[in-house]
Amino acid sequence: METKVVNVIEPLGSRGEALLKANMADGETILVKLKGSFGEAFVVTDRRIYVLKYGFMAGRTFRGQCTAYRFNQITGLESRKTLVTGVVEVLTAADRNTDSKTFWGVGKMSAIRADNTVAYSLMFQGASFQRGFSIAREAIQEAVSASTGQVVGQEGVADEIGKLALLRDKGTLTEEEFQAKKRQLLGR
Repeated sequence: METKVVNVIEPLGSRGEALLKANMADGETILVKLKGSFGEAFVVTDRRIYVLKYGFMAGRTFRGQCTAYRFNQITGLESRKTLVTGVVEVLTAADRNTDSKTFWGVGKMSAIRADNTVAYSLMFQGASFQRGFSIAREAIQEAVSASTGQVVGQEGVADEIGKLALLRDKGTLTEEEFQAKKRQLLGR
């Protein structure tokens, strides 16, 4: 069976590319770069997710807007689909409006105008956005796992130093031996 290759990196046009370049940090690697239906884009790097708005229909005729979300800020990533349209929404603790934004929504319900959403055509872009959404979720999960591992590692170091302090207090270790081992554990 032949596997279909799904493109998750596509050109955003001159306005979109310029807006992304102006906001990305040095050294970031792009994992996903997808253009929405109305002058908007969903970009995932190895450090954060960007939602770009730079088109007339997205309400950004003269100036673009780039909203960047570090992985540790993201509380959820939603993908909603109807028969012909789709919406990707980045959720954070700061999001107060929990109403679902839609492709055809008006005002606060408009996915096209909302800062944290990108609307797309399911027929033409569905496979790319679904794959991009999966890559974004994996990147978030890896970042969360890595930060959890660091905290657990730090707790392990603190426990080790506590054990060494007990040995010092009992007289098993000298103060110099304790300080040397402590520096070693703290990586100094």
